Amino acid sequence: MLYPPDRPIIGAVRAMLAAAVVLATSVVATPAFAEGPVTAIGQASDPFAGIRPVALARVPDAVPRIPPLRFLLTFDDGPDSGPDGSTPLILRQLADNPVAPGIKAIFFVQTAHPRRGGGADGQAQMRDTCAAGHLLAVHSGLASGHVSHTKLSPSELAASLRSGETDIAAQCRHVAQLVRPPNWAYNEETESVYRQLGLGMLMSDANARDGKIYGWHISLRRRSHMVSELEQVGQAIGTHRLQPVNGVIPVVVSFHDTNDFTASHMTEYLQILVDAARENGLPLANPPFYTDTRAAERAALVRARGGVYARESWP
Repeated sequence: MLYPPDRPIIGAVRAMLAAAVVLATSVVATPAFAEGPVTAIGQASDPFAGIRPVALARVPDAVPRIPPLRFLLTFDDGPDSGPDGSTPLILRQLADNPVAPGIKAIFFVQTAHPRRGGGADGQAQMRDTCAAGHLLAVHSGLASGHVSHTKLSPSELAASLRSGETDIAAQCRHVAQLVRPPNWAYNEETESVYRQLGLGMLMSDANARDGKIYGWHISLRRRSHMVSELEQVGQAIGTHRLQPVNGVIPVVVSFHDTNDFTASHMTEYLQILVDAARENGLPLANPPFYTDTRAAERAALVRARGGVYARESWP
């Protein structure tokens, strides 16, 4: 026991507290936290009579934990092959980078265009892309290339998509059952054809806006643009429009592997995506990008089947 039985120190502390209360209430006639009339201290047997404690604001329930994000990278319009091609340059950076080595992506290819997948170099590039563990799916199966699916009759569209799948299968052992319409143009008729062929239309949550190439095409706003894109992603998560797949929320990001600026800055784009997510307060999975091919395909198929994205329109 630290003090004798009569506890003089504790009694002194109590006396000091009572004196402090008397002094404070004599200076302030009506305390800010009082409700209704206040009994004078001298008239009260209890020095705290008539004073009601401050009603503390209710502590809100804990905010539900947001599942972490994982970026699902997609590339359109390729392949861009050859020693100086953009596609092999992108593949090297996806495989070896300081952000998440071994990233796996989905490439929506033009399988029959002579400068893309229709020539020997393009076919070799398709083989190399598959061999590196990436997924190939149809963008266009026409020799004329990047033609909007809405400009084709249902029978022409179905034939071109079947041809495109055959072209991919000739170079790879697997064809992802996905499609992305050129120019992002689709309608009820094209979607009906996709369903008949068992293809899921995969659009995008965030778009690098690197598909238009007119001469000098350096992107000066790529960082601020991605911050804005992921702000939309955060809003979509907040309204429960984006749902998790196997514990993470797949965020579909679209690039174009025919853009040489994108290709030469791919590693920078990876870091920008991570930074933009953190700036928007969005938790990231570990790793923040898909590095497993099967997991990437599964996530893409679920997203395509759901048909809901952070974006509601596409360039």
